Amino acid sequence: MSNKILILDARSLSGLAFVRSLGLAGNEIHVGESFKQNLSRYSRFANKSVVYPNPEDNKEKFHTFIKSLAEREKYDVILPMRDITTVLLSEIQKELSDSTNTLLANPSKIKTLSDKWECEKLANRIDVSTPNTYHVSKQPIDEITEVAQYPVLIKPREESGARGIVRADTPSELKSSYSEFASQEKKPIIQEFVNHSGGHYSIGTVFDENSNPRAVHVYEELIQYPDTGGPAIQAKSVEISPWVHDVLEILSEIEWVGPAHMDVLFDPADEKYKLLEVNPRIWSSINLSIQSGVNIPRIITQIATSATPPELQTYDSEMYYRWTLPNELLWVWNRNNKVKALKQLRTNSAADSCHGVLSHRDPTAILGVVAQSLHFVLDKEKRQSVLGRSHDE
Repeated sequence: MSNKILILDARSLSGLAFVRSLGLAGNEIHVGESFKQNLSRYSRFANKSVVYPNPEDNKEKFHTFIKSLAEREKYDVILPMRDITTVLLSEIQKELSDSTNTLLANPSKIKTLSDKWECEKLANRIDVSTPNTYHVSKQPIDEITEVAQYPVLIKPREESGARGIVRADTPSELKSSYSEFASQEKKPIIQEFVNHSGGHYSIGTVFDENSNPRAVHVYEELIQYPDTGGPAIQAKSVEISPWVHDVLEILSEIEWVGPAHMDVLFDPADEKYKLLEVNPRIWSSINLSIQSGVNIPRIITQIATSATPPELQTYDSEMYYRWTLPNELLWVWNRNNKVKALKQLRTNSAADSCHGVLSHRDPTAILGVVAQSLHFVLDKEKRQSVLGRSHDE
C-alpha cells in the first residue's frame, strides 16, 4: 500500500536515505526544510518540496505551519530527522488528525534522553557502564578537580555529538574552562575521557508503541568528521553482541517509542563497553543500516501505519559505509598530512560498501550537495557547520 509521507529536515543525510528508501517503495514523498536549497529536494524520489519556518527561531510558527500543512496535504506519516524537529513534532503529534501518523515518544522522554546528566543517572540505575561523570549539583567544582582522572571532557548537557565539548588535561584547565561555561549560565557535565582505541560503536534501533525493539543495527565508526566527535564518514556493520542488549535496557526502562541512536566506546582500560550518550532520533549514517538489511524507514512507516513490520532479523555485518561528499573531502582538507589521509581512506574502502550521497539510482542528489553547501557557505549562521562544527545530520 502506498503512503503519502512528509520527511522533515531535508538538509540531512538521514533525510536523503529516507526519501530514497520510501520513494523506491512507491510512496509519495514530500520533503520539508527551513530553506529551499537543501540536499533531499534534488533527489529524483522527492515528489514535492516545502519550506517551513525555522524551528530554531520560532517553535510556535513551526507548530502552526506543520499542523496546517498536514491537514491540507493529508499525510499518512510525518517523519522528523533532527533533534529540534523530533521534539517539536512530538509536542503536537496528538493534535494531528487521526489519519496522520508518527512514531515518537512523548516530549518528556525525549528530553530525558537528550539530557546527558539525566541519561547518566538512568544508566547508573540499571547498571549500564558509562565513563565516570560529575556534575556540580552533586559535587563542588573544586572537589571534582581533585578526584577526576585526566583528561576530562566538559560537555553541554543537551547538545549531541561534539558540539560545545571542551577537553581539559589538568585541574587548572578544568577550573578555567568550567568558569567559562558557568559565566554563560550553562550547567555542563564533566566526564572522564575514554580512549577511542578500543573502538567506537553505534546502536541504531526502533521501538514500537509497546516499547519492544523491532529493529536493531550495530556498526563501528571508523572515521568521524570532525575528529572530536562528529558523525561517521566511514563505518562498518558489526554483529549484535550480548553487550548491545544490556545497553538497550535503557530504552526499555524508560518505555521508549520510536527511533534512537546510542554512542558506545569500548574502554581498553577495564574492558567494558561504556555508553556515551543517547540521541532520541534518527541517525546520520542510517543508509548503512538500510543497505545492511535493516530497512529502518520502512519499518518505522509500517509500525506508524499499523502494518506488520518484519521480526528482528540478521543483517550483513560486512557492509562498509562512506560519506564522500562533502565530508570525506572536508576531513582530508583539515588534515596536516593530506597524502596520509587519502591513503587511510583507501585502506578503509571495501568492495561491499554503500554511500551516504553517491547513488547510481539517484545521481541528481550530488547537485543537492553543491546547492546546500553554497547555501551554508553564504549564510553566516550556517557557515560554521560546513567548516567543521558537528551537527545532528
